[in-house]
Amino acid sequence: MKGHAEEEAAKILILMDIVRCPRKLIASRIGTLMGWYYDHLSRLLYAEACQWRPVDLKELRKIIDQRRVTHYLEGGMGEYIVPNDLIYQRETRLYADIEGLDDGTLQWVAPNGSIRLFDSVPNALVVAEALSAIGAFSIKGINAVSAVWDEVDFQDDTSCHESDRLIQAMLERLIEEQLVTDAASDDHVGHLYGRWQMPLYALDMKAKAVERSAMEAEQERMLWAEMGVANEY
Repeated sequence: MKGHAEEEAAKILILMDIVRCPRKLIASRIGTLMGWYYDHLSRLLYAEACQWRPVDLKELRKIIDQRRVTHYLEGGMGEYIVPNDLIYQRETRLYADIEGLDDGTLQWVAPNGSIRLFDSVPNALVVAEALSAIGAFSIKGINAVSAVWDEVDFQDDTSCHESDRLIQAMLERLIEEQLVTDAASDDHVGHLYGRWQMPLYALDMKAKAVERSAMEAEQERMLWAEMGVANEY
């Protein structure tokens, strides 16, 4: 249920990035953003991004690119080729499946959902609730949010401080237009500054396929490097 809530809240964040996208770019970006709305990995990346604090969009792009690969190497010397962990964790929580190991062995994988007594509320849901409390989801609120964020087209050199400035401007406008709800609190404001990520509309959120041959070549390179020998072949 927590995973489901996290993905549903991430849908809200994607829709809010449509609102935050400059009007001059919406026509060219809305199709991509709506594709992310229906894509599991994109939603999981949106949710995970709530816990990052990159200095600018370039650093955020680098993190996203690392997290959206279909496979990566794991282990002290990259001895294991493993699938994207966001998707793997999601699928193994929900489904029974057959898993293939590197040596060709097949094994059953049972859903491994666990219950924790003091589990935290997903960050994406915290942000969505904060946006609701400050009145950003009303028609007037959406128009106010759009007007503020329309000022900046987030590109690689746009800093996180610019995002903070626009959050402040957005809050001031919502207050001025008397759109903030009675439920709003200082905690909600803090959550927006601390967890609402910069707009992601300029990034690529879809899975990036990695060929097995490339993974095996990287394994060999890492092995030679560990041995202190340059592989010239």
